[in-house]
Amino acid sequence: MVIGVTGAGGQLGGHILDELLARGLKGADIIAISRSPEKLQRFADKGVQLRKGDFDDAAGLVTAFKGIDRLLIVPTSDLRPGIRLPQHKNAITSAKQAGVKHLVYISTLGAHRGQDLFTTHIETELAVFASGLPWTILRMGMYYDNLWMGTIQYALTAGVYAATAPTPAANVARTDVAAAAAALVAASGFNGYIYHATGPAAQTPAEIAATIAAVFGKKVDAVTVTQDQFDGALKGAGLPDFAVDAIGGIEAARARGMLDLVTHDIEYLTGRKAQTLAEYLAATKHLAEAKPAGH
Repeated sequence: MVIGVTGAGGQLGGHILDELLARGLKGADIIAISRSPEKLQRFADKGVQLRKGDFDDAAGLVTAFKGIDRLLIVPTSDLRPGIRLPQHKNAITSAKQAGVKHLVYISTLGAHRGQDLFTTHIETELAVFASGLPWTILRMGMYYDNLWMGTIQYALTAGVYAATAPTPAANVARTDVAAAAAALVAASGFNGYIYHATGPAAQTPAEIAATIAAVFGKKVDAVTVTQDQFDGALKGAGLPDFAVDAIGGIEAARARGMLDLVTHDIEYLTGRKAQTLAEYLAATKHLAEAKPAGH
């Protein structure tokens, strides 16, 4: 059985490749697909096949997907409205043309029509269903890792963690999502199933603030802001409008309870418990010294 992984040059894709190798798969049975395969030499050194694949080049994807039995589609990273869905549909169509036998797609908790990021996921799921190929969907929670994009640094310097509502969310470590994704693509028996990769508990903003405070030994309080204030802070940090829309859309979905779902699917699929936020922060707290403070 030959396994293909798209987005292999990204952080999630790289973790998935590591997990596949850790499961004992031979490198020769793994195809890593990336727009820049030359950056994946460490995997080539382990025998993994590298192929160039660009989701904007459907014909090139057919070539990249040839000989793959089970294909894991990692969402593309372009958050500009109207870009990702055509890219994902290119991948699905190309997979069918290439003779791929099973698709695994990484979606998101709270997938719904409305904000573009969430719409992309629900529409991609529908395209997977309509493809006629056997499929498996893994909907993931939002990463703990995203806290290192300025939130923790700001919390430690300003002493506040801002959110628009007290609603909890079951966030998760990227490495745990990768482990679950690797488990799904590496074995048969998951056809037609939708799994949810979440952390072991849903936490309110106040609980997240308290966890940050406990791990770093600093006072951090949760504060409630309006959606306009939340978005305004993102704009003030210099983020482009499409990024503000995406991050603000995630916060709006969280506030409405759309990310408040806890499962034990990660443990079921991988045999190990998903990390708690406290465990994740304890393992990554060295990053506080490596990144500048910012919001």
